[in-house]
Amino acid sequence: MTMAIALGLAIALFLLSVALHLASLGVGHRWLARRNDFVVKLAISLLVLLSHLLVVSLFATGFELGVLWGLGTFAGTQSLGWMDHFYFSLVTMTTLGLGDIYPTGHLRIIAGVEALAGFVLISCSAQIFWSMMHEQHSQGG
Repeated sequence: MTMAIALGLAIALFLLSVALHLASLGVGHRWLARRNDFVVKLAISLLVLLSHLLVVSLFATGFELGVLWGLGTFAGTQSLGWMDHFYFSLVTMTTLGLGDIYPTGHLRIIAGVEALAGFVLISCSAQIFWSMMHEQHSQGG
């Protein structure tokens, strides 16, 4: 039963993360369509960063819930607070995976889904950066 709960939580976090990130990228594309200058590109870059940090925060909260629900724990550190979960989530989202903190039990399912979400969302972010560079190149500047 705990595996089903972990899988359900992981899927919910994945879908919520994709929805929020795609909505953010949609805003960025609309900004780019209206005005294509350096300031807008910086604003879009900040928007993308904030979107990724929001997704990391969602998964960190998911790890907090998972621990509270008895889905698993974390090893590699003695005191584990929300900042540790945020750090682990950031390392997992970027697929860096340092391994100094690692989940046990069914929390590993959430970590695996987060790494997949990170790959997908970073790829989507790369697309908007490509669009910004392509627009700049096609306009000659």
